[in-house]
Amino acid sequence: MPTRRAMLQAVGASLAVHAMPAGAGPAPDATTPSPAPKRPRIAMITPNSEGNTFWPQVFGIMEHAAQTLGFEFTTHSLGVDDRYARQRQTLQIIGDTPRPDAVIVNVVVGQSKPIMEAAEAAGVPVFVMGSIFPSELPAIGQSPRLRYPHWAGSFESSEEEKGYVLAKALIQEAARRQAVASDKLIHVVGLGGDTTWFGSGQREAGLVRAVAEHPGAVLKQVVPTRWTQREGRWLAGKLLKRYPQASVVWAASDQLGAGAVQAIEDAGRHAGSDVFTGGQDMSDLGLRLVQDGRFVATAASSMLCIGQMATMVYDHACGIDFAAETGAEVLFPIQVATRATAEQHLRFTRCVYAIDFRAFSKVHNPALKQYDFSQEAFRRAARACT
Repeated sequence: MPTRRAMLQAVGASLAVHAMPAGAGPAPDATTPSPAPKRPRIAMITPNSEGNTFWPQVFGIMEHAAQTLGFEFTTHSLGVDDRYARQRQTLQIIGDTPRPDAVIVNVVVGQSKPIMEAAEAAGVPVFVMGSIFPSELPAIGQSPRLRYPHWAGSFESSEEEKGYVLAKALIQEAARRQAVASDKLIHVVGLGGDTTWFGSGQREAGLVRAVAEHPGAVLKQVVPTRWTQREGRWLAGKLLKRYPQASVVWAASDQLGAGAVQAIEDAGRHAGSDVFTGGQDMSDLGLRLVQDGRFVATAASSMLCIGQMATMVYDHACGIDFAAETGAEVLFPIQVATRATAEQHLRFTRCVYAIDFRAFSKVHNPALKQYDFSQEAFRRAARACT
C-alpha cells in the first residue's frame, strides 16, 4: 500500500503535468466564464521578517487572483520573533466578526491544535500552507477532515527536496570548478531557517542528504536564522571566517542567500566563481541573482502554485470541494532555476498578472470536470504576455 507521502507526491505531480483527458471538459482558455454565485472573504496569515521579498510576491499573486476570481482578500503578515503573540493574533483573526469564509495559515510549533479548535468553534474552514511538526499530527487527527472537519486542506511543497536539490546543485558546481580545500574536500556551510517551523528542519535534512551522497563533500556547520538578509550577511561572514576554505554556502531562502552573496564579497571572494551559494524561494530576488551568476540556483515550487491554491480555496468557499478530485492534501512539485532557465522563470512569474484565474475555476466554469493547473495551461492563459 502506498505511503501517505507517496500519495501526496502523486497528487502534486498530477496537478503539475497532467493534460485533460478526452471528454473531461474544455481547456481553461477555451471555457466561457459564468458569474460566480458569491464573493467570499478569504484571509491569509503568514510569518514575515525584515525586508522579506517572498511573501509580498505571494500576496501580490493572491490579490490578483482575488480580483479575477471575485473574492475579498485580506493579508495578516505577522512577525517571527514571538510565536505566542502570533498564535493569539491568529486565533483572533479566525474568530473575528464578520467571519472569514476561509483562512490560509502557515503554522509553527505548538500552533496546530489551537488553530484547529478555533476553526471548529468559529465554523471557519482552515487551509494549512506548509509543513506541520509530525509530533503534533496525532492530536489533530493526522490529516485534514478527520478529527477536525474544518481543517479543510493542506497545500505543501517538499521542503526536504528543496534543500536537497539546491545543495546538490551547489556541490556539483563547486566540484566542476575544483573548489576544494587543502584536504581535497568541498567544505559546505549552511544558513538554516527559523527552527519554530518544521519546514526549516526539512530543508536542512535535504542538505544533509546531498552532502552524504557526495563522497567529496563535508558539512562543517549550519546555523539557524530568522530569515533576514541582514542575518544572512552577518552569519555567513562569521562562517566564512571560521571555515575559510568553505566553497559552498547553502541558504534556506533567497533572502539568506542574498545576504551570503554580500558576505562572500565582503570577504574579498567572488560569489559564483570561488564560493557558490543559492536560495530556496524562486522569488524575483533569487531569480535575478541566478541570472547575473551570483547564485548557482534557486529551488522551490513555482509562484504559479499560489494562483492554483487561490483558485481551489475560492471554489471550496463557493461550495465546490476540490478534495473529491485531488484529495484534501495537495503537494506542489519542486522546480530548480539555473542560469540557463532563470530568464524564462522570471518572465513567466511576471505573466501571472496577465492570467484570468476564472478560466481555472469550476465555480466560473460549471462544465469543467477536471482541474488543469499544468504549465501548459498557465501558458495558454497568459498567452498575451508570453
